[in-house]
Amino acid sequence: MIKYQLICDKSHEFEGWFGDSAAFESQQESGFLTCPVCESADVRRALMAPNLASPKTRKTDLAECRPAAPPSSQPQQQAPQQAPQQAPQQASAALPPAAARKMQELISEMRALQTKIREECRDVGDGFAEEARKIHYGEAEPEGIYGQATVEEREALDEEGIEIMDMPWLPKDN
Repeated sequence: MIKYQLICDKSHEFEGWFGDSAAFESQQESGFLTCPVCESADVRRALMAPNLASPKTRKTDLAECRPAAPPSSQPQQQAPQQAPQQAPQQASAALPPAAARKMQELISEMRALQTKIREECRDVGDGFAEEARKIHYGEAEPEGIYGQATVEEREALDEEGIEIMDMPWLPKDN
C-alpha cells in the first residue's frame, strides 16, 4: 500500500491509500477520486514529506481527523458482501469537528469489519478468483473468502456474474 497526500482544485487537502501508483492514476483518470469535503473530482497528488511512523506518532495521529478516499483498482483484499471503504489517515484543517469525529468512527468500523472478516472468512490469497468461481459454480461449499485479485481477474469475475467487493485493508493499528 502507498499513501498519497491529495489536494482538490479548491485546495482541500486529504490523504488516500492505494495499492500502488498505477492504482492512484487509474482512479484519478476514471473519476473515482473525489474530495471528501467538496466532492470535487479534480484531485491530484500534493507535495509530500516523508513520514516515518512509530507507535508514539501513530497514537497521536489516531486522535486527529482522517479523511477517506475511494477504493483502489489494483490487487486488494476481496470480501464478498462487504462495502468498499478506504484507509483514511491524517487531519485536514478543512474538516469541521463533527466531520472529524465521523471519520474516526468510520475508521473504527473499518477496523472492526477487517477483524470480523479475518475471524469468519478464509484467506485464499492470490487464488481468490479461482476460489470465487468454485463457490459460484457449486464446485466448493459456500463460505466467506477474501484474498487478492488483479484488475483483469475482477473484470472476468464481473463478466461471469460473480459479485465481489474491493476491500482495501487498513494497516494494523499498533
